[in-house]
Formats: sequence, C-alpha cells, structure tokens
Amino acid sequence: MFFRLIKTDFKRITGYGIYMIIAAFVIMSVLLGLAIKADDILYSDDDQTPLNIGIVMSADSKMARMAYSTIEDMDSYRTSCVFTEISDKGTALSMLEDKKLFAVIYVPDNIISDIMDGTNTPVEVYYSDMHSINTFVLNDLFRSTSSMLGISQAAIYSVQAIGRDMELPAKMQEQLSNDINAMFLSQVLNRASTFAVNEINAVRAVSTTTFYTCAAVVLMMMLSGSVFIPFIIDIPNSYKTRLRSYGIGAASRTFSSFLSVFTWEYLLYMTVYTALSAVSIFTDQLQIHMTATGSLFGLAVSVLVTLLIIIACFVPAGTNGCVLFLTVTAMILAYLSGFFVPEAMLPNFAKEFCQLSPFNRLVHFMCQYFS
Repeated sequence: MFFRLIKTDFKRITGYGIYMIIAAFVIMSVLLGLAIKADDILYSDDDQTPLNIGIVMSADSKMARMAYSTIEDMDSYRTSCVFTEISDKGTALSMLEDKKLFAVIYVPDNIISDIMDGTNTPVEVYYSDMHSINTFVLNDLFRSTSSMLGISQAAIYSVQAIGRDMELPAKMQEQLSNDINAMFLSQVLNRASTFAVNEINAVRAVSTTTFYTCAAVVLMMMLSGSVFIPFIIDIPNSYKTRLRSYGIGAASRTFSSFLSVFTWEYLLYMTVYTALSAVSIFTDQLQIHMTATGSLFGLAVSVLVTLLIIIACFVPAGTNGCVLFLTVTAMILAYLSGFFVPEAMLPNFAKEFCQLSPFNRLVHFMCQYFS
C-alpha cells in the first residue's frame, strides 16, 4: 500500500508541477538578468579608477622612504591606488572630509626604528564615508600588507635572537640587524608582485556572473517550491483516515511527499542546468558547461531545497502562512548566504553565518562543477 501511495502522490503532484515550471521560468528570467549584470552593479566604471590615498609620513629616514617607495611600486597598490604625500595630518583629514581623498594613512615618527626594536607603533588609517566595494578591496590590501610585514618582522626578530644566542659582538649584531631589515625591504616586499592576481571579484568565485547564476538557480528552486505546499498540506481528512486504516501514518505521508517534491525539484534543476549550458554556447556572458559532476550534484541541491519546503509545511499557519514562511525564510537565507551581497561586504554577524551556511557552500561547489 505504501508504494501505491508513492505512485498516487507522483500523479497528484503533476498538476502542481506545471505551475512550478511557470513560476520557475519567471523567477529565473529575473534572477538571471540580475546575475548577468552583477559585474556592472558591483563594479561600476568609477570603481575602475585608482583610489586617491593620502599619506602623512613624518618619518624621513632612509629606511622609511625605502619602505614607502617599495609598497607604492607593488603591483597590487600601483594598479589600484595613487599615493599623495601630505605635509601634516590635519590637512590630510580635511581633504578626506572634502572627499578629495578616499583614505588617509598616517605613519608616525620613527616607525622603522620602532619596528626594529619591537615597539610596534601602529600606523593609523582613516577611511572616507564613501562606502563601496572599494572599501573592501582597500581593506584587504592593507590587511595582506600588514600580514606580510608581520611575517618579515618575526623573521627579523629570529635573526636578532640567533645573534644574541651566538654571543656575537654588539657591532656585528647591529650590522646583522641592519642587513636583514634592508633585505626584507628591498627583496621580500618587491617579490610580492609574484602573487599579483590579474582578475579578482568580491564573491571569490570563478566569476561574478557564474556565482550569481548558481545562486539564482538555488533561490529559484526554493521560491518556486512554494507551489508544492498545497500538495503537501491540503489533504482531505477522509483520505488521511483511509491511509491510516492501511497503517500509513503522517511519517509515511511526509516521506512520500518528500520523494515527489524531490523528483520535481531535481527535474527542474536539470532543465535549468541544460538550458543554461545551451545558452552558454551562444554567449560569452555565461560560462556554464554540462558535466556529469554538475548533474549529480543537483541531487544534493534538490535534497536540501526539498527539506526546506517540507520543514515549512510543519508551520501551523495554514497553506498561505506556510507559503509566506517559506518565501521569507528563503530570502533571509539567500541574503545571509551571500546571494545578494558578497560575503566580504556583509555585516560581521552575517559573515559568520555565511561561512557556515550550507547554501553558500552549495553555490561555491556549483561554480566549480558548472565551470
């Protein structure tokens, strides 16, 4: 009797499947249009121009100048920033308020000697209120440079400790310290160009368009799945009573509904995947390729989406309430999973959720398998 129930559910769900296809087509058309335009939305023409960065460097020692010129010549900074030396901090901050500068870096006196003797005086960085993707990129550059300097500093301290342990003469230890500092300034920082990335994007995926296309597929499957909620909930009591007489309870009905919804979700996934692969042949904007791994991965995506739909049906709010709950939950999960805003630009609390979100992981895996 249980297998007969499954067969009956597959027949019943067919009528809902037609409406799901229509809903999916409309949703996917809108989301795909946004995905294709994602690069233009996130990276406007203004974002391609170098950022004006003011630097106030009170220190005028030879090593400080060497560090400044070295960092200025690094590929990552040379292609994205234009440094302007400003005489004093007050003038620089005034220019920042007038939006003549995007950020100000204040280098305190004796910064190099402080690093050498372990004082670690911090360098102050002031950002303008022009929040954008540029703030994220610049902040990442500063963090990576800081990390690189920290590693260099640790190596320098290690060499100094070796000199002390070997009980070298004080003059030789000083010479050794100066030589190792000069080596890191002239060679290690210069070699940072080896790690320059030709093309980056905020979503850290193969391409922005591919990422948001994959995100659109998952979101479309979640939203269009609301069509199946009446199929799961609106079951006549007489039918339930009849099933119970054959020993089929709520758990069996839920499992049967899961199989039916899962099958249609996977069919939808494969239909959209095939269509995107076909469209990619005729346009360079989409880079979606049909692979066996991508097809099989659709099983995992369909299971997760189906589970979300089934869970929504347990909300004691009626059919319309469950549809609303699923829609709102899908939109919230999409936001927290980085579907709308890149993970790096999310609030701190959302970043932590995004890193653990199974939907975010799904999309990144899809990007790999689709490409």
